Amino acid sequence: MRDDDGYRKIAIRYWEWRRIFYNLALVVPSGVGYALVVKFERMGYSYNWHPYYVILLLALSALGANICYSFAYALEFLFGSGHPSSRWQRFGRRTAFIAGVLFAMVLAFFGGRNIALMEFYYE
Repeated sequence: MRDDDGYRKIAIRYWEWRRIFYNLALVVPSGVGYALVVKFERMGYSYNWHPYYVILLLALSALGANICYSFAYALEFLFGSGHPSSRWQRFGRRTAFIAGVLFAMVLAFFGGRNIALMEFYYE
């Protein structure tokens, strides 16, 4: 008999612990994307920095990123099994996490870039 409750608790603990690293991994690309636009796109223009507007947009982006991270549970409960020798537990989780973080880093870079452009054209 399969212990679904025990498996779910283990899966949730696995993914929630990695959410911290996921969020930290997205800070640098979004900051770099924002900084590049500030450095090169706005060169020569005088502009006012709108910190509350930028923080609001970054917070909304972080919320969206965490909603996207929650799709890992769909993968977990679709492909996962509680058996210790399952391929999902040995390779699938790690592969899904690494691929998801790399894809999210690309999106975070472009998100930071777009936030800087929105702020620039907000004036």
